[in-house]
Amino acid sequence: MKNRPLFLIGVLAAALLGLVMVAKIPGAAAATLVVDNDGLQCPLAGYTSINAALLDASPGDTIMVCAGTYPEDVVINIVSLTLRGAQAGFPTGARMFMGASESTVQGLITVQAANVTIDGFSLTNSLTNLAQNNGILVKTAGNTAFITNNIISAVGSLTLASNAQGIYLENGPDDVRIVANDISKIQSFPSAKGIYIGDTTATNASQNVLISGNSITNITSGDRGAYGIQVNNRAGQPGLVISNNTIDTLTGLGSLGRGWAHAIGLEGDTLDVLVVGNDISNIFDLVPNPMFGPDAIAVFFEDNPSFGTARVNQNNFDVTPLVAYGIAVHPALIMAFPNSIVDGTCNWWGDRNGPGPMGPGAGAKVSSNVDFNPWLIARAPAGACVGGASAPAKVTGGGQIPGDDPLFSPLGDLLSVPALIPSLADPNAQATFGFVAKCCPATGNLEYNDHQADVRIKAQSIDGPVIRSQRPGDSCPTIPGSKHATIGGRATVISSTGTETEDFTVEVDDCGEPGTADRFGIKTESYSNGWPIPSTLTGGNIQIKN
Repeated sequence: MKNRPLFLIGVLAAALLGLVMVAKIPGAAAATLVVDNDGLQCPLAGYTSINAALLDASPGDTIMVCAGTYPEDVVINIVSLTLRGAQAGFPTGARMFMGASESTVQGLITVQAANVTIDGFSLTNSLTNLAQNNGILVKTAGNTAFITNNIISAVGSLTLASNAQGIYLENGPDDVRIVANDISKIQSFPSAKGIYIGDTTATNASQNVLISGNSITNITSGDRGAYGIQVNNRAGQPGLVISNNTIDTLTGLGSLGRGWAHAIGLEGDTLDVLVVGNDISNIFDLVPNPMFGPDAIAVFFEDNPSFGTARVNQNNFDVTPLVAYGIAVHPALIMAFPNSIVDGTCNWWGDRNGPGPMGPGAGAKVSSNVDFNPWLIARAPAGACVGGASAPAKVTGGGQIPGDDPLFSPLGDLLSVPALIPSLADPNAQATFGFVAKCCPATGNLEYNDHQADVRIKAQSIDGPVIRSQRPGDSCPTIPGSKHATIGGRATVISSTGTETEDFTVEVDDCGEPGTADRFGIKTESYSNGWPIPSTLTGGNIQIKN
């Protein structure tokens, strides 16, 4: 049993308790069926292949697949079935693809029933089907599929004549969740995609799809497009959320003018799509069009009449400055809908001064019909969304009489009595703060002290502030005249582990007088308090003026 995963020990224990069934009684309660390809990992398993277990499975059952290699194509047409690999529930980052502790399927898994879960597998090309072009295929009937903790790698090849996809939602499955998978080395001669929703002729839209926390890397197309995530459906697809994914190294090889690389291609109608918190890097069109130049884009809108409803925020565009685009809208869409604007605010463009050349900075490019101001002045999540601030503004906070600024020494130490807010390290403890930030030009100071956590933050520079009215979901949207402000900059962060220089963001709410409803939150690269929802002051006041 040495070095065997705890999961397998649990499987053996279940087998010894008689929970493994070779055949099921019709009408029996949901059961667990155990599969072991060679009988070494789970000696009492009732099946040696996944397909054999599927023949006995009923709705609601779980098929537990012990570590080993399974060279078979699997078609799941049983509702509410759970397919659990040996690494079910374990994050992919600490695992080895096709390692000894993995349940490896060499072949295609197809979902043709609702409410199916696939958790904890390695998946790769079939040894016999050289034309395999998908890792997991979810067909129309696969509503509410949950695909998680899988490593999908080496699907397709550069000689493959059809498009290759790691995960493919075909013609309209709804409410699908694709979460925390590792997808890599997807290749084909035409387009290759990490995750693909729909196709160019589909009329059944996939609604309410969540794609979150996945790593998508090394996607290569020999003569067309390399995509991290592509949506391509003629029917509208509401409810799509693409969040907190890492997309890295997409390469369109291509002949002259035919290759491209789009990290997130929203190339079908995506009403109210939310693209937030993604890290995108290294996207390459190696044979640019001689007329239009490189076609390397982090977030691209094409054939998408709802692009003006999109929110693209808090993403990191670590792509080639002034060559690759952070956000781009196809010229045909701009001509058809000239008044539609993508909300592309609060993104990191790779440069503190924002995107270019249409923008003022030297970061990733941006097309027209994208609202990019304000932008993050450092990478998310620590970077403050204060880039481009130009309006006169003043924000102060601390334990002083309303309207007075906190007092600082020439060295930046807070001298006045500060306000008090709860500390996340200990809700019963106290953190003290005082700050002033003005524009324009941006000047000010800040000191913050979390006594319980022994963390002290002193501003080195101040950026912003950016002020806006309260919105639904903010702390005090119904109070007349209430405002929200964001302040950023660089700070010295002093803690028990040492002293670092880090980016910081402060979010504050001025909910009117006497200040009892005002809120304060702070975040650096290593610390946060009152984040993402600012904490209500236990004393003091916030003043926001513009």
